[in-house]
Amino acid sequence: MTVHIPPDRHMPSQEAVDLVVALQRCLTNFHARQEEPAILDGEGNDQRPALARYVEARRMRSTLFGHDLFADPAWDILLLLYQAELEGGGLTLEQLSETLRLSLSVVVGQVGVMERRGLLDEHRSSPSSRRRRAIRLSPLAVDAMASWASLAFDGGD
Repeated sequence: MTVHIPPDRHMPSQEAVDLVVALQRCLTNFHARQEEPAILDGEGNDQRPALARYVEARRMRSTLFGHDLFADPAWDILLLLYQAELEGGGLTLEQLSETLRLSLSVVVGQVGVMERRGLLDEHRSSPSSRRRRAIRLSPLAVDAMASWASLAFDGGD
């Protein structure tokens, strides 16, 4: 996981990094053993404005410098799904494709990889169409994104 650290903040110590890795392992084991919901406790509402600005800044970056220069479709998908999660919903493959201006085949491929890693859950809205299924972050991914957003937007305070 890469975290932006503002210039006025010190790099986290190796001990802090090890602690975050250990926490991620604990959360992975916790969610693997039971169907527990993600731990958001209302903190996500405070992150929504900063997250929306960050997502919009990434879109503008693509517009200004070209879509293929900074291609990171998996991260963009995670960001949009986290934003949707904070608003209480999921997105379809078609919505992801249209919003991110990516081909449906790229979105399907990235979603497949993230599903195999346990980051996404599927909620079909139409059993006959793979493209109409709603995709949501798994509880593990919600926890990881909330941790990232806390570090990125709150400075880890």
